[in-house]
Amino acid sequence: MKTLLSLILIILCLGVASVNAKESMNEERSRPNILFILADDHRWDLLGSKSHIVKTPNLDKIASEGVMFDNAFVTTPICASSRISILTGLTERTHDFTFGRPATGKEESSNMYPALLKKAGYSTGFVGKYEIKISNPDSQRFDYFKPLLQSKTNEWKGKQIPQTYYIQNLASEFIEQASQKNKPWALAVNFWNPHAHDIDKEDQFHYPSEFEDMYSDTTIPPAANSEDKIYAELPDFIKSSMGRIRWEYRFATPELYQRIIKRHYRAISSVDKAVGSLNELLESLGVDDNTIIIYTGDNGYALNERQLAGKWFGWEEDLRVPLIIKDPRIKKQKASREIALNIDIAPTILDFAGVDIPDSYQGKSLIPLVESNEVESWRKEFFFEHMYQPKRAPIPPMYGLRTTHWKLVNFYKNDHIQLYDLENDPGETHNLAYDDKFKYLAKALLQRANEYVEKYESERSDEVKKRDDFVNKLPSN
Repeated sequence: MKTLLSLILIILCLGVASVNAKESMNEERSRPNILFILADDHRWDLLGSKSHIVKTPNLDKIASEGVMFDNAFVTTPICASSRISILTGLTERTHDFTFGRPATGKEESSNMYPALLKKAGYSTGFVGKYEIKISNPDSQRFDYFKPLLQSKTNEWKGKQIPQTYYIQNLASEFIEQASQKNKPWALAVNFWNPHAHDIDKEDQFHYPSEFEDMYSDTTIPPAANSEDKIYAELPDFIKSSMGRIRWEYRFATPELYQRIIKRHYRAISSVDKAVGSLNELLESLGVDDNTIIIYTGDNGYALNERQLAGKWFGWEEDLRVPLIIKDPRIKKQKASREIALNIDIAPTILDFAGVDIPDSYQGKSLIPLVESNEVESWRKEFFFEHMYQPKRAPIPPMYGLRTTHWKLVNFYKNDHIQLYDLENDPGETHNLAYDDKFKYLAKALLQRANEYVEKYESERSDEVKKRDDFVNKLPSN
């Protein structure tokens, strides 16, 4: 009798274990895969859906099936710092990383979204542009890690191919391998394009040869605010900045402007083709219905606006980026006008994966905006800054505050403030900071921006706070 009872108990236990195993497997399969795609220097309005010239049919298709964020911004308009903000959900003022700075702190590194996803059972991968320094081993964050320096081509199976397609192939390799496992995956695909090849001052932008004739029959309209009068009104420190230096070999003549802009557009279209190929791969593998796609840029980009090139400043062309989120489980498309930030990417990805968002994160999940047409309470302002001060290039540091109506920029090392009325002057051509009627407002917004500086500095980890070589402390005003 005891033997029979023992046998029954064993069978019941095996049954329960089998059910638990199946439930666990089903849970793993139900957690979405996440494909995060980051382009370099892709600004918000250079999409087919926003431009009558630029062709990005694959990104337009993804946007038509998901959510387009029409007011997406970076909190720092430079690639290295922005990319760390994307990984950590923290502002530059808090994570303290840009070119020439020490690696991110161990706490910041441990809280990066790939590390938390890997810890939660995701297969994680990274391919493409890296150029950042992170504490702790890369294996803590990524199962598949393929960082790349910028080049025109890379070798794939014995043949040199354009780097954009090489990155696409590496991404495809990870997706194919990860999709065979009974666990969800998350992949970060960081394209170098459409970033300029800065050492190549003649051609600047590079792309697969098949794009060489694209846009050849098109005349690119003049950039907004590119008149001599607009440039003449700029302060001298901006006229002598890297933005003007790079302008000389990109846009200094009408002929040069036409040539370089078209090369930039071709680089964007090549990224679009690679994104389309990755989307087709998801469909062919049958995982597209459970794979979230997020596409954005690491900063904006000036293309002869104000007769400047590059980024680094606080104008819209520097701060605004495209942001598309497609969740195939939600059968609707829409656009969101709410303010979305690069520091929102990490908490959004963790939220999609059902992983707890660290309390230290300064961004917040965008899922409420993806799932709902209306959100009762959302941010109405954000802080931005650029702290990099290279010895080899004149780039003025700045910080500022953007609300839905106003923007204040403080070039504190140069004793210069900008104040723009975004509702009545969306092109940011009239600086009101020194107008008697607006001095009180400028002072109030500056005080608010300084509060953000103090808040974000106070939220640094102990390791970052102990660094004694930090030179960008809040200036006295």
